[in-house]
Amino acid sequence: MLPLGALMLAASVSGWAQSNAATGAEATLKTVTVTEKVEGKDALQTKKTNIGKGTQDIRDIPQSISVVTEKLIDDRKLDTLKDALHHTAGITFAATENGTDQDIRLRGFPVATVGDLLIDGMRDPSQYDRDTFNYDRIEILRGSASMLFGRGSTGGVINQVTKQPMLLDQNDVETTIGSRGYVRSTADFNIRTGEEAALRLNVMVNKADNGGAKVDKYGIAPTYRWGIGTRDEFSVGLFHLKVDNIPQSSMRYLGGNVPNVKPGNFYGTQSDYLLGEATYGTAQHIHRFDEGGELRSQVRSGVFDRAQWGTNAAFAAAPLNPVTVTAANLNPSTVLQRQGLTPRKDQFKGTYFQSDYSNEVNWLGMKHQILTGVDASSERANRYLANNGIGANFDKGNTTIGTPNDGRTLAVSPIYRDSSNYSASSMGAYVQDLVQIAPDWKLLGGVRYDRFKGDFNNLVYAATTGNTLTRTDNSQMSIGAFSYRGGVLYQPTTTSSFHFSYGTSFNTNADTYQYTTPQTANTPPEKSRNIELGAKLDWLNGKLSTRAALFRTEKYNERTTDADFAGTAFLLSGKRHTAGVEFDVVGRLTPQWEIYLSYAYTPIAKIDAAGTAAQATIGQRVGLTPKHSGSAWVSYQATPKLRVAGGINGSSENFALAGTSGAAQLTARAAGYMLADAMMEYKFTQDTYMQVNVSNIANKIYGDQLYPGFVITGAPRTFKMTVGTRF
Repeated sequence: MLPLGALMLAASVSGWAQSNAATGAEATLKTVTVTEKVEGKDALQTKKTNIGKGTQDIRDIPQSISVVTEKLIDDRKLDTLKDALHHTAGITFAATENGTDQDIRLRGFPVATVGDLLIDGMRDPSQYDRDTFNYDRIEILRGSASMLFGRGSTGGVINQVTKQPMLLDQNDVETTIGSRGYVRSTADFNIRTGEEAALRLNVMVNKADNGGAKVDKYGIAPTYRWGIGTRDEFSVGLFHLKVDNIPQSSMRYLGGNVPNVKPGNFYGTQSDYLLGEATYGTAQHIHRFDEGGELRSQVRSGVFDRAQWGTNAAFAAAPLNPVTVTAANLNPSTVLQRQGLTPRKDQFKGTYFQSDYSNEVNWLGMKHQILTGVDASSERANRYLANNGIGANFDKGNTTIGTPNDGRTLAVSPIYRDSSNYSASSMGAYVQDLVQIAPDWKLLGGVRYDRFKGDFNNLVYAATTGNTLTRTDNSQMSIGAFSYRGGVLYQPTTTSSFHFSYGTSFNTNADTYQYTTPQTANTPPEKSRNIELGAKLDWLNGKLSTRAALFRTEKYNERTTDADFAGTAFLLSGKRHTAGVEFDVVGRLTPQWEIYLSYAYTPIAKIDAAGTAAQATIGQRVGLTPKHSGSAWVSYQATPKLRVAGGINGSSENFALAGTSGAAQLTARAAGYMLADAMMEYKFTQDTYMQVNVSNIANKIYGDQLYPGFVITGAPRTFKMTVGTRF
């Protein structure tokens, strides 16, 4: 997808090439370059989005949308997608048994594990560490969205918009050093190669010791784009990211709470690892018709490898600890037993295609904004488990609270064997119409049909140490499902838009994992719906945007795993919903003051129905859904050269999920927290600057990722100093 500034730039340059002389062209090009900066790297606010398929005004989409721009990413020095998502409301993170950090929750419902992560509007379901070095922005569409993207989409989707070439020569290089051996260098080279062509190359290298939880990764992302702004526009790109990290260790809860240890303490071993490699290629073609229509087609294909083995630190019983460990007697001598989390390894291959047509037409005296398209995907995965006796309770040796990062290494490591595999394909087609029925009123309606097929194999061996395959459980699944979207927009002025919307979604048992038995394969999809009443208002001549929404998101036939229908399929007898209000305020209050505020209040997150073995959870709160969550960032241009900024982010009390019912696990909780960050930027020249950041100023300990059995704490106080230049 193309950044707004790039589209505006392309259109202006195309017009200039046809009607202006060279001198006038230079003036036009300078003006367009400024527009690109305002809407892209140098602003917290944006009014356009690609998440609704094609480029649209945010005010014309009858659902809540939050955008984390490159400016906010740079200001707060957010290196990963997970870091960036901490700074938008209503998002939480679950830890997982194999320690991955991709279990994201939005409005209390999973995102990554049902395939609701996107790259430029196409699915991105594989597990890998997503870095921000090639992001133009991150878009969060809240509520059901299966009509646009297919299966998944109960709580919403998260779209990673990548950087695209622009028709100008502009290069940005910066290096950051910081606490605990942190070093990160990035470069963003944009080279105009012709009248209608440009090359963009983004590269990154990042290393950090992190007190034992090491970071060692690099990435490269070249993209070439030609025919910019013409009838036929093309782009091709490649992305490669390699990670060789030691993941942060997890800890058991202490009295149902996050243990009060020093923030950032690492209780794993130097034999722990997180190895990952992501490589994919993309190609896009845009055809612009004479009557104003646009056909945008793109394809992406990639291979993703990942292996991880982490550590969970548990409080030892007697005789290692003389008495039962409690929060009151926790001390530097308290003994911890290091247990190995289940080793996991997988390889994922995915190919995705979609083609979307958009146009404005007049039928029966009314203006219609037509959007229609098709998409298809092919996915294959192989997963592996340890075959040499190394499992969830493997002993990695003891340590104490007072001796983190003791340098321990192990003589053994996991040896993997095939565990399971799957291949799946899907196809979908949709049509949507936004009709101007009166000067201030618009109606939206859309329908989509998806067809999904999967073939899943679970491999069973004679013994953990054996190599003989004794049985293969094979499951096949084939489903078709409709999704719907409707809305009403009232836009009495060019700066105000009010909406009411209703949308449906569905997700299969496959999600981004696999079936384990034919019983799960025979279970029909879960279904969800979202109702929202909201407003988007612009102020101060459009320089400040505000958003507010009342929502109710409901999964009304959730599968339950404790009862089945004649032994052939699980029941869909579960039900839960969340309801609340969200606010965003983004933009400039004055030429000197800029603000970003995102807040969600979710007073209702309730289990409405459950399976026979989980009846006690009915009426309980849904886990991983704090009542309050949000982030704020305020920037002040004190002098032409000096800018200072500060902000907070946090949430109220949060609980892990209790099993498949989704209820809150009351003995696995994290207290509410609020973290403060600050930044100072000084420009030596217009293009050369120094920036100093400090995050988690008070060095608070807090639960970042929650699992019923353990918690992964958040990053400690961190200082970073950046020097950068543009040329």
